[in-house]
Amino acid sequence: MHSEDRFTTMNRRDFLRLGGAGLAGATLLGTAGGRVLAQTESSLEAQFETAARKYKVPVELLLAMGYYNTLWEMPPPSASAYRKGDPEGRGDYGIMQLTQNPSRNTLGKAAKLTGLSKAQLKNDRSANIEGGAAILSGLVGKPKPKSLDGWQEVLAEYADADLYASQVYGVLENGASLTISTGERLRLSPQEVEVPQVYTAQSGAADYPRAAWRPAASCNYTNSNREASYDINKIVIHVAEGPYSATISWFENCAAQASAHYVVSRRGAVAQCVHDEDVAWHAGWWPTNTHSIGIEHAGYANNPDSFTNEMYHASARLSAWCCKQYSIPIDRTHIIGHYQVPGCPYSGGGADCHTDPGPYWNWTKYINLVHYYRNRL
Repeated sequence: MHSEDRFTTMNRRDFLRLGGAGLAGATLLGTAGGRVLAQTESSLEAQFETAARKYKVPVELLLAMGYYNTLWEMPPPSASAYRKGDPEGRGDYGIMQLTQNPSRNTLGKAAKLTGLSKAQLKNDRSANIEGGAAILSGLVGKPKPKSLDGWQEVLAEYADADLYASQVYGVLENGASLTISTGERLRLSPQEVEVPQVYTAQSGAADYPRAAWRPAASCNYTNSNREASYDINKIVIHVAEGPYSATISWFENCAAQASAHYVVSRRGAVAQCVHDEDVAWHAGWWPTNTHSIGIEHAGYANNPDSFTNEMYHASARLSAWCCKQYSIPIDRTHIIGHYQVPGCPYSGGGADCHTDPGPYWNWTKYINLVHYYRNRL
């Protein structure tokens, strides 16, 4: 699928309407495949440049953060609004992932620094970028660093996670380019930076040999011995509605009251957060939690660019290993999406409580890959 054709008309409209890019004051540019495209009065590139100048933050840094956070899209506030007990409910908003949950409130801090309302920061793309730039500028103080490498510690403080700084600097080193849902084409040229290294425990701590061990807080899962108490007979596929590092950090935070066993990044990195024998709180339904392995995938369910080949292969290899370890059949009855889990504790009811992994997750490709890797174990 070409990047210009990533969204259906409905999804494109919903992202613009709910995400705050808006059609008010927009100029119609024509059609592509019979669908109307719209360009806001201020392009995304211009909004990054304006915020960078105003707060004396490198525009390359802001672009790298926006790409890593949301692939330069403005998700609707509901995508990852804070919901206690929801593994996707971190309370992160917009391209700059401003946070408002019981343990952190960078959204409120951005409101004070910019004079913008919290509603503007959550819903308006330009305001959200300005809020992120204002926080970075306030954290670094004066004078500003002379090089991009001088912002590493500030970036870790911004997200309260060393891993976040490492991931964003990886984007800076490699560069990025993408056509987003509004039709705008953005490009970040590769930068000469040093990518900070983050220590993670490897073999010996994680059950899955290819995973880095990034343990969830003990308040976010149930200690168990499932081989004796419950049989593991399912795998639940989730989409995190956010980036890899934020998902891992959320599971380390007791405010989450949620976790998953594994998290997979767009580039194919795998982190284990809960031991297989323990019960992760990922499904929102206790009978499913007790009998399943939960796998989160970085990205957004309504953005197909979230799902890379590297991610599919890394996740399928992990699922194949789990299927072998626990004799799980490789079919759509035993490898399920979060949307197939009964119950709806986060929204108070309704058949559509869970929607992930969403319409762009390629189940046929995934199951075929699980079979492929299982046959090679």
